[in-house]
Amino acid sequence: MIPRTRNIVVVLVVVVLVVAGIGAYFILKKSSTSTCGPSERGYICVDQAEIPDSLDPAVTFSTPGWAAVQQVYQGLINYNGSSVTDFSGVLAQNFTSNANPANNNTTSWTFTLRSGVVFSNGDPYNAYVQWFSLYRSLLLAQGPQFILEQNFFSTNFQPSNPLSYYSNITNVTAANVTLLNDLNTWNFASPSTSEVALMESPNQSFQVLNSGMIRLNLGYGYLSSNYTYLLASLSAPNSYAVDPTWVEANGGVQNNTPNDYMQSHALGTGPFVLNGYNGIGGGGYTLTPNPKYWAAGAFTAQPWNINLAQANTSVEVVFQDAIDITSNDLTRGAVQEASFAYAGPSTIQQLQGHSNVVVQPLPTIYGATSGSWWMFLNQSHAPFNNLSVREAISHAINYQQIISSAFGGYASQWVGPVPPSYPYNNNLTAKLPYESYNLALAQQEIANSPCANDACKSIVNNYMFLNTGTDWAVATQYLVGDLGAIGITINPVGVSLAQLYQEQAKDKNGNCVTNSSANGGPFYIGQEFYTSDYISPDDWTSNDAVTLGSANVCMAGYSNSTVDTDAAAASSDANPTDLTGYYSNMTTLMYDNYSAIWMVVPTSFGVYSSNLHGFVQNPMASAEPFAIGFNTQWLS
Repeated sequence: MIPRTRNIVVVLVVVVLVVAGIGAYFILKKSSTSTCGPSERGYICVDQAEIPDSLDPAVTFSTPGWAAVQQVYQGLINYNGSSVTDFSGVLAQNFTSNANPANNNTTSWTFTLRSGVVFSNGDPYNAYVQWFSLYRSLLLAQGPQFILEQNFFSTNFQPSNPLSYYSNITNVTAANVTLLNDLNTWNFASPSTSEVALMESPNQSFQVLNSGMIRLNLGYGYLSSNYTYLLASLSAPNSYAVDPTWVEANGGVQNNTPNDYMQSHALGTGPFVLNGYNGIGGGGYTLTPNPKYWAAGAFTAQPWNINLAQANTSVEVVFQDAIDITSNDLTRGAVQEASFAYAGPSTIQQLQGHSNVVVQPLPTIYGATSGSWWMFLNQSHAPFNNLSVREAISHAINYQQIISSAFGGYASQWVGPVPPSYPYNNNLTAKLPYESYNLALAQQEIANSPCANDACKSIVNNYMFLNTGTDWAVATQYLVGDLGAIGITINPVGVSLAQLYQEQAKDKNGNCVTNSSANGGPFYIGQEFYTSDYISPDDWTSNDAVTLGSANVCMAGYSNSTVDTDAAAASSDANPTDLTGYYSNMTTLMYDNYSAIWMVVPTSFGVYSSNLHGFVQNPMASAEPFAIGFNTQWLS
């Protein structure tokens, strides 16, 4: 299994969630940057702390980006309401799977598309358009490319010798040149007979069956196998349909390069039209109901399928990151929803006191999806290369004190590498206890290590922590005392999110940045977290468990061939008994190694106006508040 190398999602939280932590009490300002006030009835007004990275569904790899494109673009499927394991058709009427004997019996998924689907400019959608969209996403090769490339790859239209992730690079380059020309010159609304024949060619990742059916053939990506969580991965924006005619008229497709026009403009089949995008602080965008929306009849036939619902009202999003202004906008009714980059218990307590604001603690999976946190101990560097030292640290930490004092009680413990409430999460598989505070046991372990009798006390270990608010800063001060009690000295060094991502990577010479002095390092101990691209255990183990996982290779340096083998097997095995065994074994092996000390999952909150109705919560959503779309929302 080839692990993912990704541009990690560039926000800590998913839209309206609030990561709990101790925060200063803010003086609420009387002014607001919002241009959408309480007198502007009919609009849902949103203060959003962060700006999208892109409006191109094949490029965006951030929560605010996904929040925008999911209102405008649609894919074959999406999550079914509040479920995180069930999926309903969107552009697809239905979908089935079967073994593909032409490719080692890996699975093929056949999608029967809905008829009458059009983009908001009236251009038609069909299987040829979907073929274009999927291959375009692969050719752009941007951050989210791995989501498709796990299972799919470019095509050379040669059934007897198809391309795969492991094909000769010279052949791949040549095929991509041809495919790029095809994407930029064919008429996908009405392709020629020869063009249709190429799109219908078997033994390629995306195979058109006819204008209303497309087959996705697994096994050509880097997994070279089936994928247990394919439907979850297809719900991500980089599988969404884009209009080839519109793309061609505005810059076309380039290899490995985003389309500049599509970075700030959007046109899709979805319930909203996006206008007036201004990607700077104080800017924003407006969503208005799509006058040519195609799904009225489909929604009547499937009223439970909220992905098909027409938009009720317009939405105005303002990029505004001052937490005091956002709080004031909420309490005085200037906005109905808000996306906080960070807000602690003090802000929550202020908002809870207002009858016109709903402050709703959300189930654990919402916090787990947006960010589950652990401490890494690099087992390649002293003193953390000693098992007894690592185990001593795991018992020296007063977890409940951190939860109570640093997070105001708004957090819970977990056992990794799969976070709580996920399918096959650790408490359901390995049934291991949480890490526990036991100072006597910690001292016993340290006495059996090279750090006995304070032998390591004079070694100052730079401790990296994410300095996004006072919660982790306060938690880190408790860690200074906890670890000092067993003779381990840490020097807390706060880093930004961008710096944390730098620390996860290697420099141009292939050396881990964590081993250098960059950002106040080296860091052989510190804080790490992950936020999901989509809900699947594999999305986590490929990051925090396998040898080359981006949150592992330069952090803990944990490497276990059995874990690598189990993670690869679990990604392609749909048998529940097998999956339970794989994830249980991975969890136990990592638990007993102590190179990852599983810390806490902060509580997430939905925060919105009491006159906002019709939102359907889903922890993988990217629109306020944890709703996949604004289309079902309305104001009283």
